[in-house]
Amino acid sequence: MQPLQVALIWHMHQPDYRDPVSGQCLLPWTYLHAVKDYSEMLRIAREVPGTRLTFNLVPTLLEQLEGYASGQLKDLWLEAARKDPVELSGEERTLVVNSFFSVHDQRHIQPHDRYRELARLRGDGRDPAPAARFQLQDLRDLQVWFLLAWSGHCLRRESTVVQALLHKGRAFSEADKQALLQCYDEVVTGLLQAYRQAEQSGAVELSFTPYAHPILPLLCDSDVARSARQEALLPTEPFRHPEDARLQIRYGRRVVENFLGRRPRGVWPAEGAVSAAALTLLQDEGARWAASDEAILANSLAGGLRDRRQLYRPYLYQGLPLLFRDRELSDRIGFVYGRWQPQQAAADLLERLRTIARQVPGGVATLILDGENCWESYLDNGYPFLHALYQGLLDDPMLQMVTAGEALAEQEATPLSRLAPGSWINGDFDIWIGHHEENTAWQWLHRARHDTIAQPLKMADTENPAEPLLHLLRAEGSDWFWWYGDHHHTDQAQTFDRLFRHQLQALYRCSGREIPAYLYRPIKEPLRPSPVHEPTGLIKPRIDGRVSDYFEWLAAGSVDLQGGGAMHASGQALSDLFYGYDEQFFYLRIDFSSWQQELTAGDAALELRFSGQRPLQLRFAPASGRLTVTDGGGRAVAAAAQAAYRSVFELALPLKALGLAPQDNFALSCYLYRSGRETGRWPDHGEIRLCYRGIELTAQHWFA
Repeated sequence: MQPLQVALIWHMHQPDYRDPVSGQCLLPWTYLHAVKDYSEMLRIAREVPGTRLTFNLVPTLLEQLEGYASGQLKDLWLEAARKDPVELSGEERTLVVNSFFSVHDQRHIQPHDRYRELARLRGDGRDPAPAARFQLQDLRDLQVWFLLAWSGHCLRRESTVVQALLHKGRAFSEADKQALLQCYDEVVTGLLQAYRQAEQSGAVELSFTPYAHPILPLLCDSDVARSARQEALLPTEPFRHPEDARLQIRYGRRVVENFLGRRPRGVWPAEGAVSAAALTLLQDEGARWAASDEAILANSLAGGLRDRRQLYRPYLYQGLPLLFRDRELSDRIGFVYGRWQPQQAAADLLERLRTIARQVPGGVATLILDGENCWESYLDNGYPFLHALYQGLLDDPMLQMVTAGEALAEQEATPLSRLAPGSWINGDFDIWIGHHEENTAWQWLHRARHDTIAQPLKMADTENPAEPLLHLLRAEGSDWFWWYGDHHHTDQAQTFDRLFRHQLQALYRCSGREIPAYLYRPIKEPLRPSPVHEPTGLIKPRIDGRVSDYFEWLAAGSVDLQGGGAMHASGQALSDLFYGYDEQFFYLRIDFSSWQQELTAGDAALELRFSGQRPLQLRFAPASGRLTVTDGGGRAVAAAAQAAYRSVFELALPLKALGLAPQDNFALSCYLYRSGRETGRWPDHGEIRLCYRGIELTAQHWFA
């Protein structure tokens, strides 16, 4: 039997954080991911001899990495980390205390005594000025622990500096911190050369995304969004500049060649977003291949993707070779396996690939996903999982690791007569256009281009873009639109909004034009201080797994189930969450979205974890109705708790079991298990924080 070829494409991407107004990087994620992920992903690949991978790199990412390596790029957060706390301004102290807990809580804060102490000192966010509680040593320890959280696996294994600081744990000196930063600087300085050498040696294949990570189909014609979803609400003035899309491709290839060397390369269009017009441009500009999502293939085939065997082959559209990603397997790496034991996760993925190999001997399975953000949820930054996966692929005669180019060279492509427009998310463009914030951004981009850029673009413009044109290209990046609207949530949303508007302001300034006043006004609506709406009265619902009476949850509190972060999960686990209490019980109701069908399976279990005065874990099996309650040490707790699931999940838990007194804070998280393995959680990171106000709630009428 011919082996199944497995093409893994890791997409390395961060937004362009360079602010044309201040000249600084406003966020540090490019530098920190370089230390923890870009370097480590390449190291792991080279540690397993015979590994065949494709790394996709974004040109603006390469520019930022070069800026850090040369020392020319200054970073707002990193400058605050480098300073002796005695020299920090009040604003910088606030930045450090408010921002340096921006790491995975369970992986990087909770396991370390000192980092946990500092998190408690910072508090739950209700104090408007928590920095006042931090002494100089607290600030220095926080600086170091934030940096240590980004050390990954390889540095923790090999760097004596990192090992010594992890062992020391607290009371760090300035010399400690500077030694750590020097270690990180050395990693970042050698990174681009490491990728260049890896490609030259044949160890990996490098592909790229057009210059500023734009959604190419929307640049060609923003009205294409209606072709993907007819009811989409689009800007009144369409954006139609295919010449910009061509320049993004052409200039992006030039930047990549400048840093990594000249050779034919494939293209992962930003977010897998494709259209017939966009692919025509890619072929014109010499793309070796392109890739997108299985939803696009399903929408392009006359009969859809009823036979999944059709997914596991390359295609050809108007002469351009195409690969389509297996969404489920890609998303399992991105959103599921980080909660599993690494060996179990790798074994599960290998077995799923073997199943495909038996169904499609000699086919090709393409897995494409973010190569950086998901590893923070994995044990040891994903090292054990990736090592086991790569070695398993190499050892199994049913499977063969290949680069994207190798897969296309060895497979006969199937002609595709039609290509549906869309992206890897739901097969449409809704993430980037259609919400009033997104549409406003497109309108402002359209006006700025019309006011400042001569028509049409000359060939000289495309060969060596002038500064105004570069600001336009950066403003056309997808990342600003990702954070507009309601799909995704980040504490830095206002920073992304500012970066987008600053690129448009710079476009006017460099063109000698007056900057319109509206560009100084934020597009992004301010975040509410808390996603929690507190109860307005005591409740006493019937615990039967269904909403039997409209009024039983009317006075309950609720939690806004806001969108995800830098990565986009394929489904929202919860659709609604309500909570409340009476004199004796705490009540919880959960309405499910993507978990609803899974919870009906015989091997499904729902686990709720409460942390507060008395940590508790509740495990409920919907199929049997069995509910168990254990304490933080796993010991059974005798509690008169009740739970039920039919159309919704309902719970009654004695307040006494939680040990709550009025005004006590506590936290909640929710987990889905199948056959004893965790397959989902909510929230994606951390916990949702709630407050028990006591039985005088009705008189106080608390609300938020």
